[in-house]
Amino acid sequence: MWKQVLVLSGIVLATVPSFASGNRRYGMAGCGLGSAVMGRSGSQFSAATTNGTVWSKYLGITSGTSNCRGDRGDDASVEQERFMYANYEQLSKEMARGEGSSLEALSHLLGCGESQLPVFKAHAQKQYSAIFAAPGAVAALEELKDSMQQNDVLSVGCVLVSQNGQAGVFQ
Repeated sequence: MWKQVLVLSGIVLATVPSFASGNRRYGMAGCGLGSAVMGRSGSQFSAATTNGTVWSKYLGITSGTSNCRGDRGDDASVEQERFMYANYEQLSKEMARGEGSSLEALSHLLGCGESQLPVFKAHAQKQYSAIFAAPGAVAALEELKDSMQQNDVLSVGCVLVSQNGQAGVFQ
């Protein structure tokens, strides 16, 4: 009897994540620091433990960080975050030098035109210490975007700099 219950429970638990997670950026544990670290396919037990231990889920929901944003058509922002995650080390090196193909690709993802590219590269190099003082890829991206909004050329010329991926609109 217990064998049957365990097998049935295992089948249910194995299929629930695929139905429940939909196309969200987080898994069964929900949004929060745990989801940012573990992702959708990582250990959801570890993600839930992390979320509960540091209360990051509640803080993320309140502030709209740590994957706790609603689906508001913020595809540009999601693409920027994915790119930053995937190229974090390379971007760190290229921003320090003020040149490189990953840095150029990031400028395009931020909506910068070719005429803003030299200004973007110089700005990223100048702000390098502040950008990478932030912990992690998303925090570094947000710091970069915040600093770009303070730059007269980049705040106007890079149309996808705002947090939600829409030009000139703050979250």
